[in-house]
Amino acid sequence: MLTAGSACVDITPPLGTHMPGLFHDRKAEVIHDPLHTRSFVVGHDTPEVAVVVCDLIGIKRQRIDHAKAVIAETIGLPPAHVLVCCTHTHTGAQTGDDPYAAFVTQRIADSVRLAWENRRKAEIGWAVGHEDRVVFNRRFRMRDGSVRTNPGTGNPDVVEPAGPIDTEVGVLSLRGDSGDMIGLLGNYALHYVGGGDHERAVSADYFGWFSQFIQALHGETFVAALSNGACGDINNNDVIGGLRPKNDRYQHTKRVAALVASAAYWAANEMEYAPSLSIDARMEEVSLKRRVLPTPEDVRKAQEVAGQPNATMGQRAFARRTLHRISDLPELVPTWVQALRLGDLALVGVPGELLVRLGLEIKHRSPFGQTMVLELANDSVGYLPDRRAFEEGGYEPEASAFEPGVGEQIVEVAVGLLDDLHRED
Repeated sequence: MLTAGSACVDITPPLGTHMPGLFHDRKAEVIHDPLHTRSFVVGHDTPEVAVVVCDLIGIKRQRIDHAKAVIAETIGLPPAHVLVCCTHTHTGAQTGDDPYAAFVTQRIADSVRLAWENRRKAEIGWAVGHEDRVVFNRRFRMRDGSVRTNPGTGNPDVVEPAGPIDTEVGVLSLRGDSGDMIGLLGNYALHYVGGGDHERAVSADYFGWFSQFIQALHGETFVAALSNGACGDINNNDVIGGLRPKNDRYQHTKRVAALVASAAYWAANEMEYAPSLSIDARMEEVSLKRRVLPTPEDVRKAQEVAGQPNATMGQRAFARRTLHRISDLPELVPTWVQALRLGDLALVGVPGELLVRLGLEIKHRSPFGQTMVLELANDSVGYLPDRRAFEEGGYEPEASAFEPGVGEQIVEVAVGLLDDLHRED
């Protein structure tokens, strides 16, 4: 008998908490809307798997490993069967070595335990919707032959996008045997949207509104979460086609959420549900090679760039990586790649911001009928570009702490895990 449970717990930080995501320091001054961690547990007694989605920009491996250890101790679910990911909202809270991060770690474990305790007889379904009106590749080829990230709306030197988009809205739906909703997990490859006129206001961004809208469309109250796909080079700004509304006080954030929720609702209404299926999980540790440490000349250039108010995103990324980030990393950075199987649906967890071309490759090479890629899963290692992006340059490869090839490395491990799970038939 298939069982499923869900839970949602509040992780809204106190005012004064640091808010990462921009090039300058911020502290929370306003709570626009709360942050949550949402959990789903599904299985046939054993094995069971859990998926957790957190309204945060990212959480480091050590914290998530600790949460998984607590989960294993309290309900017996092994770490490989628990996928914890973040939405990457840029109006969330920083999670480092601090009391708030310890609080979030415990809340992740609590939410999985609550979902596990809420289990009941269930059916499961999955499907794919599409939404192409709010996703744009933010890397552009310029007239001078370079590639720039976010070159500015209406920039006359823009030639064309330098990469693809992923329009899929993946949906996993859990419902009780009487037809009532237990939970819904969506997946969409789009960076945060942002909005409002207060950059120090805490908000779950469009991911939070998605949860509200999909419940309203169903006419029920249940746990609904939107996970982020491989969106390292994707945003909602139409550089070539037109301007995004200004001073909209979160209306655009709601518009994006409404469109994605509508696509998910359409897919959910077309899916078939199964009372039983194969469930399994795999997780593999990989070591990502750090870039060579900066030379004195690199540091000098970075210091010059850091003082330039008109520096490009790529130049700012180079300066921040050189002056602050890379020196704290070991030569090899250990992290996780994970795959869960739910019948003919696969969920792949990648540990950073994977560029969309790599996410599309995982989906294309997957042996399963439907595959969803969940980024910032089980770790937060930053950008994971493909070799092509490293050759082209721009913000994402400049911001990455790793050598070229890490993106392809993640893909190969993910596909290997998927093939291994599929062979279990």
